[in-house]
Amino acid sequence: MKINNFFNFEKKIVLITGCSGQIGFDMCNFFLELGSLVYGLDLKNIKKIKNKNFFFFKTDITKEKNINNLIKKIFNSHKKIDVIINNAAKSYFSPFIKRTNNEIDNTLNTNIKGPINIIKQYYKFHKKYNSKRCSIINIGSIYGVVSPDLSIYESKDRISSEIYGASKAGLIQLTKYFSTVLAKDNIFVNSISPGGVLNKKQQSRTFIKRYNKRVPLGKMATTFDICLAALYFASDHVNYTTGQNLVIDGGLTAW
Repeated sequence: MKINNFFNFEKKIVLITGCSGQIGFDMCNFFLELGSLVYGLDLKNIKKIKNKNFFFFKTDITKEKNINNLIKKIFNSHKKIDVIINNAAKSYFSPFIKRTNNEIDNTLNTNIKGPINIIKQYYKFHKKYNSKRCSIINIGSIYGVVSPDLSIYESKDRISSEIYGASKAGLIQLTKYFSTVLAKDNIFVNSISPGGVLNKKQQSRTFIKRYNKRVPLGKMATTFDICLAALYFASDHVNYTTGQNLVIDGGLTAW
């Protein structure tokens, strides 16, 4: 195998949920630059992507019928989906003592039910069309692995919630489950758990400074760091990696 073929994504069909968010938006552009055809799913088309190979669908991933119709449409056009990135996520930042049942339901519906709907509906068409391969990548979080250090937050900061962390821990477990169940069908399922991703519009200087001190590499992640991890999992030549959770956190969880 020539090494330049390792990252050949020309005309690959890539489905990305949460395409209007920080990671999802950059992930879409990343695969578009590699020559892929990208289908972006979100409730709102906040960030417009102007590229002939990008197709936006306003979709609620918690609605199983919506997902079935969309995946059916993609298969009717391309007979396959090469890469699925379950990136859409919901979170609340209020103290747990104020958590409402509605907030719990919304978080679990988006972060757990949504990926299950995507994988379940995709699998039906994978079997129907005798697809050769698919790489499913779930975007988890370090807070699905460890609890947040509350000492680095100020009251005005967006403090990671208990239900968000629980949902991401659940998504990591779903990754392991589906990797074993779907292995026989040549479907690879892995997850990426980012640490804090730099976003100066939403993060205070104090928070960034304190967070960086907690990280051995002394800095926050960029979306490009997450895209590179997805690139590995998505490659057709990665044939012996499944059920893994790759933590991209600059060494934070290694302390």
